[in-house]
Amino acid sequence: MSSVTDDRLPRRRTVVREYLGALSDPHTYSLVHNRTALFGFAWGIPVPIFSVGVDLIISGHGSVARSLTEHPFHILFLLHPILFAFVFGAFGTVRRRMDRQIVHLVGELEQTVAGLAQANERLEDLDHLKAQFVANVTHELKTPLVAIRGYNESILDLRFGPLTPKQKGGLEVAVRNIDRLQKLIEELLDFERIEAGALKLELSEFDLVPAVEAALESMRPAIESRKLTAQRQLPASLRVQADRDRIAHVFLNLLSNAVKFTPEGGTIGVDAKEENGRARITVWDHGLGIPAEAQKFLFTRFWQADGGSRRRHGGTGLGLAIVKGILDAHGAPIRILSTPGAGTRAEFELPLAVPVESVKEGMP
Repeated sequence: MSSVTDDRLPRRRTVVREYLGALSDPHTYSLVHNRTALFGFAWGIPVPIFSVGVDLIISGHGSVARSLTEHPFHILFLLHPILFAFVFGAFGTVRRRMDRQIVHLVGELEQTVAGLAQANERLEDLDHLKAQFVANVTHELKTPLVAIRGYNESILDLRFGPLTPKQKGGLEVAVRNIDRLQKLIEELLDFERIEAGALKLELSEFDLVPAVEAALESMRPAIESRKLTAQRQLPASLRVQADRDRIAHVFLNLLSNAVKFTPEGGTIGVDAKEENGRARITVWDHGLGIPAEAQKFLFTRFWQADGGSRRRHGGTGLGLAIVKGILDAHGAPIRILSTPGAGTRAEFELPLAVPVESVKEGMP
């Protein structure tokens, strides 16, 4: 209670100082320029009229001059219009000063907003130039990498002669790193397409189950190296309408995260089923989980749950941003459910493929 009172006192003192300062301003006493003073003067006029009128009725003098002569204090009532004009005029001056301050602040705010708008436009231009630069560089990197990988594979296939075990081992390491570099380049290209709104989907009908199995097979070396158990709960077939390659990319990114953030000996898995006329897919793990305060940053570019932008587990930090962009393009929002120490679940849905029989039945 005392703190509230202490806060109010400075404000009250400020108001009093502003009001007293207004008494020395000529604008306070100008009935022409200060409408509030004129309003106060008009409000003060009824006071002497009422006072003298009551005295005339009570005393029966019948003369204003005689009433004022016998009762001089009535003259004080004549000063009320002037006093009201001073009081209201001071308020008018304070309000005028405040209005000027507001206009000044609004002007400064408009200048700041205009400056921010220009800075934002400049940032957008720079971001566009950055996107073009990244897209051009990554695109130019793809061609030499294809040639490098091709020659390495040819050497590994002994097309240029026999290899020693050490040479073969070195070339295999080189090919794995080339594949990794190509994957990073593809991620950058996909991200820039998503950011630019230029991601194009090639929709087709395909069976989702082989796509899941292919993604798990691609992750098998990483799964085995970490001694993880990969579980799957899949139907015999689940046909969907989507972009096969993009959805394969989604599975690889989600499984990569599951493997990356699950301790050795842990378990990861993929579940898929038909539910409410759609294919419902869940990629899950019993890994580290994500703190609640960090979950709002999950789809932020260059950010990872293990250490923000530091990325202790490697990678570009674009995986989930790309996943979200691809699924958003499919009209399939992704939901991440995570509990620290208990694991993470990534859930999304895809439209089912329309059966041929249904199409025929709908034909005229």
